[in-house]
Amino acid sequence: MFEEIFGVETITSKTNSTIVKIAKLSNKKYRNEEKLFVCDGKKLLIEAINFGAEIKYIIIKNDIILDDELIETIKKYKKNGTIVLCVSSQVFAKLTEESAPQGIITVCKFLEKQRRLAIVENANFEEKIMMFESIRDPGNIGTIIRNAAAFGIDRLIFSSDCADIYSTKVIRAAMGAIFKVKIDIVDDFKGSLLTLKKNGKRILSATLGKKSLILGKDELLTNDVVIIGNEGHGISEEIVKESDQTILIPMCENTESLNAAIATSIFMWEYNK
Repeated sequence: MFEEIFGVETITSKTNSTIVKIAKLSNKKYRNEEKLFVCDGKKLLIEAINFGAEIKYIIIKNDIILDDELIETIKKYKKNGTIVLCVSSQVFAKLTEESAPQGIITVCKFLEKQRRLAIVENANFEEKIMMFESIRDPGNIGTIIRNAAAFGIDRLIFSSDCADIYSTKVIRAAMGAIFKVKIDIVDDFKGSLLTLKKNGKRILSATLGKKSLILGKDELLTNDVVIIGNEGHGISEEIVKESDQTILIPMCENTESLNAAIATSIFMWEYNK
């Protein structure tokens, strides 16, 4: 069916050169070299279209059902240079990491909203910003990005050793928010913190301190930047030392610290109050 609709042949070989290249995008190094990332499912294709992402490939499993509107949209993208591939079930299985795939994959170019920087050079004083040091779990990173879009956080700053924002697990957890949120990945996390301070930001480390602020009791201001640390080790001593203050989420006694993504969502909600 799709052969006639899109004027392409169905690819049945897993060793097809284009299929091999797309499959290699599961590797971070190759993603960075090609400046491409993979979105799995119809929802993420629609999100990519709605937010004007530059789409290099749309891969369609040859036995799925697409509505007429989406077919016409894909045709328009094909005319504008997007490569549409129709593939067999076996070939599609080589490309997807989903347990219940929807039969459509989008390959997008890296987004202009996301930047890899040596250091944050300046910051808009009015921006709501949060920073994240060494968050390793991709599910947490994706949820953080999704929450940022939901709560109107203007910019996220990740240390370069955080989980890759373009991994399929992050993209899946972010649920399309990857296209909406400004993100900086910085090599010099401490230097970026100091730059924000010079620009009038108050830096708050979310950790226990001698005179910690208490979230809910002490108000978060627009110029506050909250730092969330590694899931197991928290925020490094060096970063806490450079912060203006520490801040705590009040909890019941004898309880473990919150999941990084959950703690982030609480701070984001407080920003919105």
